[in-house]
Amino acid sequence: MTAVRSLTVVVNNASDAQIAVNYGQLTGGDWENNTQPIPGSVIVAGANSFINGAGDAFTALGGTILLTPASGGTITLTWSWPRGSGVTGSTTGNSLTGLAVASTIINTQSMNPQMQVYITDSASFRAMFEG
Repeated sequence: MTAVRSLTVVVNNASDAQIAVNYGQLTGGDWENNTQPIPGSVIVAGANSFINGAGDAFTALGGTILLTPASGGTITLTWSWPRGSGVTGSTTGNSLTGLAVASTIINTQSMNPQMQVYITDSASFRAMFEG
């Protein structure tokens, strides 16, 4: 299927941590181009993309990806794009040791926005804002 409407979740791992996929679950649409998160797979350094799409402009999109760093804790990525509304997304770190997470959504006026997620070492994250 060719996606008419899609949201690409791009996980940028800029940390030294090993981060595993716990699960990925959709509340709307489908995983496009075999990009579904595979439980147990490792989020490698650099960009890792997961595409939630639909074959028409009216299908709601949304989902959750849960990541588990080897150092403990969890990282939850959640997004939603209901029919007739704007896309939203959030990234939450829970009990993380030495890691920081942040996210933003870009290209929100298009039919193909991106949720960009950044995972960094805490010291690197702090340095971006202090220096």
